[in-house]
Amino acid sequence: MGARLRVFLTGNQDKTLLNLRTADAPQKVKDRAEIIRLNAHGWYVEKIAAHFNLTPQTVREVLHKWEKLGIQGLWEKPGRGGKPKCKESDIVFLSECLKKEPRTYNSLQLAQKLESDRQIKLSPDRLRRVLKKGIIWKRTRKSHKGKQDPVIRQNKQSDLDMLELAAAAGEIDLKYLDESGFCAWSEPGYTYYFRGEQKRLEQSKRRGRRLSIIGFLQPIISFVYGLVIGGVDRKSYIQMMEQEAADVQKTGRIRVIVQDNGPIHRCLQVQQLWSKWEQMGLYIFFLPKYCSEMNPIELEWQHLKKDELAGKMFNDELELAYAVIDGVQARGEKGNYSIQRIKFNSNLYG
Repeated sequence: MGARLRVFLTGNQDKTLLNLRTADAPQKVKDRAEIIRLNAHGWYVEKIAAHFNLTPQTVREVLHKWEKLGIQGLWEKPGRGGKPKCKESDIVFLSECLKKEPRTYNSLQLAQKLESDRQIKLSPDRLRRVLKKGIIWKRTRKSHKGKQDPVIRQNKQSDLDMLELAAAAGEIDLKYLDESGFCAWSEPGYTYYFRGEQKRLEQSKRRGRRLSIIGFLQPIISFVYGLVIGGVDRKSYIQMMEQEAADVQKTGRIRVIVQDNGPIHRCLQVQQLWSKWEQMGLYIFFLPKYCSEMNPIELEWQHLKKDELAGKMFNDELELAYAVIDGVQARGEKGNYSIQRIKFNSNLYG
């Protein structure tokens, strides 16, 4: 066995290596400086290797570089290491594709696009690591904002703000109307479950027909709704509106219904009733096209589906209807507003 490898430091050299511990330098440089100091203070190569979780050969290479090159040997030489295949301009290209193209991409599709358009070949796994600093994998959502007319939307929003101020002052009653639907089969989502196992939701024998809901939301005050099997047709809509008009006559207060431009809201039979309803004190405010986010009842549908019904399977339309009724009641209790369910003349449950 030959003599043990050991370096010797002057006072200034030891101080310089010590100062590197707090300097703005790569961690590898700081570790190499500490290896040299520990060896100079009597630590054997094997002990240093165990301390830094390195091989003895790696420690010896650090010490030999110090003896040959001095402090310059602590840094990597220019050009060492693997060259990045993906440049900043390539990341900008992918970012523009994600922003502007009307589609979604996963990591495999992005890697294929990068190869076809930029002749850069990266594996999907490598591309995910490159992108994770500013681009992440997340859920998308549907939107109609690209179809909106900004001028019309702004004007309508100003009118709606005035109506909301009038309602807050007690001058009118303001309600928001909309329709939505439910299915017996819920889409699988995330849940807490045991490690190594996967929760399975058994589907019922048949998917069943769609259950639809039509509702009037008066924020913080009331929610009036009705359920039908299939879609909400003009007869159900007219029945709900007729009841609102009759209620307006009893109270003697002007009531405004905010709604979208759905076909049943503007069909000929409904238009023939507008003047009658206005004489009774019931007015309709139409939202601009593709601006459903201006209707707060949309959030009620979202919470009803995600908070009360998500992750459940129902055997038939009747079980689904009872679940919706219970969910609406729970939402009313949480929001501290009254609930009223209208029973239609046909296609009725409950």
